[in-house]
Amino acid sequence: MKTKIWSGLLVFVLFGCADESAVSVGPPSRIVLVTLDTLRADHMSAYGHPIQTTPFIDSLAENGALFRRAFSHSATTKPSHVSIFTSLYVMQHGVEQNGVVLDRSFRTLAEMLSGQGFRTAAFVSIDVPLGGNLDQGFETWDQFQPPPSQRHLGLYRPARETVDAARTWLETVDSSEKIFLWLHVYDPHRPMSPPREHLDRINRMIDEIGPEEYSALLEERGIPSKPEIQAEIVEYDAEILYVDTEIELLFRDMQEAGLGEDAIWIITGDHGQGLGAHEWFGHSKQIYNAQLHVPLMIWRSGNQQPVEVNEIVEHVDLLPTIADLTGATLAQIMPIQGRSLVPYLDGGHRPDPKQYAFAERSRYAEATERQRKRGNYEPGSRYALQDSRFKYQLFTEGEDEFYDLEVDPYEMNNLIDAREFADDREPMLEVLLDLIQTLPRGPEAQAVSPEEVERLRALGYIQ
Repeated sequence: MKTKIWSGLLVFVLFGCADESAVSVGPPSRIVLVTLDTLRADHMSAYGHPIQTTPFIDSLAENGALFRRAFSHSATTKPSHVSIFTSLYVMQHGVEQNGVVLDRSFRTLAEMLSGQGFRTAAFVSIDVPLGGNLDQGFETWDQFQPPPSQRHLGLYRPARETVDAARTWLETVDSSEKIFLWLHVYDPHRPMSPPREHLDRINRMIDEIGPEEYSALLEERGIPSKPEIQAEIVEYDAEILYVDTEIELLFRDMQEAGLGEDAIWIITGDHGQGLGAHEWFGHSKQIYNAQLHVPLMIWRSGNQQPVEVNEIVEHVDLLPTIADLTGATLAQIMPIQGRSLVPYLDGGHRPDPKQYAFAERSRYAEATERQRKRGNYEPGSRYALQDSRFKYQLFTEGEDEFYDLEVDPYEMNNLIDAREFADDREPMLEVLLDLIQTLPRGPEAQAVSPEEVERLRALGYIQ
């Protein structure tokens, strides 16, 4: 049984780039990738959140493909984005933390599309966490640059400014040109300061539901009933609503500029947020699904068929999906890990759907006393493998964890010692160990500069 499971995964890991798509779609001329920092799936209304945080994105999903079981490979900003742009797992591309740099030998999504004749532009709301050679292949790279005197303040560019920069760039685009536009917005990430109008709208929606009912909903997700936590979650929802309105501005601008034809929009989160579950509000430290389950929707112009996909998909699937749509070559320095999602876009299925989603959190360096007091340090590394029902978390230091997601989606009942699940646990552990040991690795990532380390510290990424 164990050998059979691993053999199937080996085909997925080494040859997942092969695709026999039966769906016939015209190649897009405009590709827009939007990554919303720190957005967990269950705080989007399209994923069942009773607060309407994403009315515009929902409207796109109603005429596109909504992937209900999409997962990130890391709960940290840069590792997650690098996996999107390379279709490689974190241990392969080596960018395991924000404070390291992707080796230039890796080929990125932007480089692939540039080779296809696309004008490529990125508009990023922070600097250091998404710098470090992610600019490879971008003709235009527009990132937030705080004044030197304010680099210690943890500032970022609000969504309106990032979107406005992208809208200005669109004025230079001719309707005959092919473009790839990446928009990154940071606002749901701490520190949060949502506009008052969006905060008021969220509070009105909570009043309509009933504050007690809203608190009960959060408790079902493992979030404690503490006023200070719930007040911050209200801000979190308001930031999501704010970002949704700004994305709509960009979409409308492209339509009015005649850039809406032959277009594809991909919207996802880089990772989620704990919001107080498992005694942790943030991300990075943990790899529960509060931090790994991300929204993913794909909209294509002219498509009127809403599609919901319940099979497991991963961030690494985005690059081969775009390659499939554009006819690009998937040349890489090692076999990519993703599979094209094109068969799903018109309601079809892959003949070989993924059986697992894989994620990791790299080993932390020795903690400082300040880190220990803040609680954002845990020794060792963590690896997670999940299928359609179960999830195994392997800890290099500390006790492993095992969850039945079918009855316990928020991972509150650890079944690592439950005898009745031994036949489910052991095969997953063997697959996970083999995967960790046999994945091909690329060149070792290098550290960022001392100046960039200070910027990461200001943003809260390094203590």
